[in-house]
Amino acid sequence: MRRFVVFVLLAAAGWLIGFAAFVSSIPDKPPVNLRETDGIVVLTGAGSRLNQAIALLAAGHSGRLLISGVDARTNDPDLKKSLDLKSQTDSELFDCCIDVGREALDTVGNAQEIAAWAGKHGYRSLRVVTSDFHIRRSLLEIRRVAPDLVLVPHPVFSERIRPGLWWRDLASARILSREFNKLLVVWFKVNVYDRIAGAPAAA
Repeated sequence: MRRFVVFVLLAAAGWLIGFAAFVSSIPDKPPVNLRETDGIVVLTGAGSRLNQAIALLAAGHSGRLLISGVDARTNDPDLKKSLDLKSQTDSELFDCCIDVGREALDTVGNAQEIAAWAGKHGYRSLRVVTSDFHIRRSLLEIRRVAPDLVLVPHPVFSERIRPGLWWRDLASARILSREFNKLLVVWFKVNVYDRIAGAPAAA
């Protein structure tokens, strides 16, 4: 019994140390690497992600954008209405240069949808746009199914959480702890399960 209690205490301490490291690693400054990539992908979620991705496309950082994980019940006209398309030019940009993925239901599905889209267009580099606390898990999942792609992270500050003040904000603590647990699962899949199963581990 004593050994079990010690094990539980050590596991809890390890989780807390890992969680603190995870929170401290969340970017608190805008991305500085704005190199051009073959494509841009944005994982659906907060509206700020989508608007940031469209702004990057409009600024010429790539020629094509995939919005991954759109609800299958949302058609293109409804999606356009929900986006912050400020001008006719933005609307035309949507028609010519934005693809909409409706298959993904979670981050694993996003990764599969993104890998298929990159393969279809022959892309070798992608800028990945998603929330700041979600970026690490997204990159791991995409690398797991497309290890040869060069991924440029583009974290967007979340509208819902405050990483620097998580201990004072129950909603932030709940979201961040859930994301950290999901990240641990993906890390285990990539670095333990895949190696045992013989699949190449992500970098």
